[in-house]
Amino acid sequence: MQPLPHGYTNDTRGDGATVVKRYVGPQWQTRLATERATLSLLAGRWQAPRLLGGGADFLELEHRPGKHGQELIDAGHAAPVLRSCGRTLRELQEGTAAPDATVLVHGDFGPNNTLFDPATFATTAVLDWEWSHRGDPVDDLAWCEWIVRMHHPGAADALPALFEGYGSRPPWPQRRQAAAAKCRQMLALVRPAGATGADRWRRFLATTESWSETP
Repeated sequence: MQPLPHGYTNDTRGDGATVVKRYVGPQWQTRLATERATLSLLAGRWQAPRLLGGGADFLELEHRPGKHGQELIDAGHAAPVLRSCGRTLRELQEGTAAPDATVLVHGDFGPNNTLFDPATFATTAVLDWEWSHRGDPVDDLAWCEWIVRMHHPGAADALPALFEGYGSRPPWPQRRQAAAAKCRQMLALVRPAGATGADRWRRFLATTESWSETP
């Protein structure tokens, strides 16, 4: 099996038929258990890969076709990618909404964890469910926006397509607050591991809190 691109935390390898994801880093046992439980619940729905098996520190998943969202954005296709992200997120939330108004939150939703048909830009897979939980619908939408603003600032003018696909645009203070809360969560997670990761998330948090709605 060969290492797969765009893996930032875990050791993820594939052979074109299956993917083996070996968990490392902070709270890896919790993240593994979370992803196993969520993929078992979804059973392939909403473009989640099917869970094939696993062990003490890894999961075996089906390989899903498609082009990585970040590569498509870098190639100049930000608007259709983000429109598709919005549609996919709306479908997920409508399918998992509970009476208390919570939904299944992916926890790291965005083009960084999404594959697309490179011809139609339809979503073919939503990957990496290790941060999933029940929560506020705005959380994943705000984080998808954050991914673009932070890592693809040149594509920020395509963000209206995200809200078009989603079908609504929550107020900016609510979106910024949700993104900042995720940054604080990540800061708390990496702080015990050392200064480098903590410093990076402190910078991310400060930048996020400084943003205005217009990039």
